[in-house]
Formats: sequence, C-alpha cells, structure tokens
Amino acid sequence: MKEKTKKISKKEIVWYSIAGFIGFVGLFFLILGIVGENLPVVYSDNWILYSEPLWLSNWSGMGYRYWGLILFLAGSLLAVICLSVFARETDRDSERASRRAQRLGLEAVKEDNVESEQ
Repeated sequence: MKEKTKKISKKEIVWYSIAGFIGFVGLFFLILGIVGENLPVVYSDNWILYSEPLWLSNWSGMGYRYWGLILFLAGSLLAVICLSVFARETDRDSERASRRAQRLGLEAVKEDNVESEQ
C-alpha cells in the first residue's frame, strides 16, 4: 500500500521562513549584545558597544540584548501561531476527506443493496 505524501503549501513555507528570519535576527542581536559586553577590549576598540548607541539606543533606549530577546520571542510566537493555524487547517482537510470517503462508501453499499434486490 502506497502512503500519500503531504504537500506543504507555499504560504506555509513563506510564513515559516518569515518567522525563522525574525527569530534568527533576534538570536543574532542577542549573541551580539552578549559578546559586546564580554569582549576584553577597550570601549573605543569594541565596535559592538560603540555602534549600539549610534543607531539602536539613540531612538529606542534599548540595546542589542533587549532587541534580540524581543525579536527572538516574536519570531517564536509567530512560528507557534503558524504551526497552530496550519495544523488546524490540515486536520480540517483530513476530516473533510474522511467524511467524503465515508459518504461515498455508504453510497456504494446502498447501490450494492439495490442491485442485489433486483
């Protein structure tokens, strides 16, 4: 018996890719912040801590670690929501297919009974 292979829709791949990218950027910022604080060099030679107030802390007041944590959690939450939505969609489709198969099976039994009576 041959098993059916399930296809993943393009929108599912796109949403997982977006969630993965957001999570990856968050993880990158988080690691960058941790490395920047623990790098054993003078502040003027530490390009990570030197760049943080120039473009990130200037408008938000938060550093790499905080933004990394926020982005990582947002990417994870988006991935969990996508998993939930697409799993529910797949369950709905499989239930619909099984109800259809059951209906067709019952119709086939009814047709066999009608033919045997004649």
